[in-house]
Amino acid sequence: MNRKTAKSAFLTSLPVLMGYSTMGAAFGILLSQAGYGPAWALLMSVTIFSGSLQFAAVDILRNAPPLFEVALLSLLINIRYCVYGISLIEKFRRYGWRKFYLIFGLTDETYALLVRDREHHGTTQRDFMLGVCFFDHLYWIFGSVAGAIAGTLLTCNTRGIDFTMTALFLVILTEQCLERRNRIPALVGAAATVAALVCFGPEQMLVPAILAIIGVLLLLRRKLEPQEVQP
Repeated sequence: MNRKTAKSAFLTSLPVLMGYSTMGAAFGILLSQAGYGPAWALLMSVTIFSGSLQFAAVDILRNAPPLFEVALLSLLINIRYCVYGISLIEKFRRYGWRKFYLIFGLTDETYALLVRDREHHGTTQRDFMLGVCFFDHLYWIFGSVAGAIAGTLLTCNTRGIDFTMTALFLVILTEQCLERRNRIPALVGAAATVAALVCFGPEQMLVPAILAIIGVLLLLRRKLEPQEVQP
């Protein structure tokens, strides 16, 4: 990756910096107060890189549920990434070994940046996307480790700090819905969620809703796939 590509990716990723450093810090604080220090925060953020799952992992580490329940919970939390990947399958297929890191780094915020129509002057789209994933990952690692260090020093009540994840999702949804071409996935998600809630109830709605969303978006994949800006 050349300097121009790195600069372009860095500038594009800047909106994520504050969100990931703040949200990562919240995770690090909770993890530290659960009895796990900065080294654990670093290890989890490097290898997992899933904010919602890492927040859930704090309770998992506290309560030590059976491995089957942990695996099922991890699947349910992260299955939404299948939806994100639908519109990027063809692009990633052409990127060789880099596609593995791009798949690993396809978080909510990174996806929101990658699907925007942008011109990357003097850069290839492949290296640009790789750079955005890398910087976003770096921000998350920094925030979580800093939070874990701070958590060892804090003595105040941290109740409600985990709401930062929900708040960030609401911001992402609002920003994406402002663009007309992103409203169809939002409407599909809302309709599938309401239908699943009515048919299955609040305790059993999650899996049917996700499966319905994935199925509909697969059918609409060609229509929703972002156009190539630069090969």
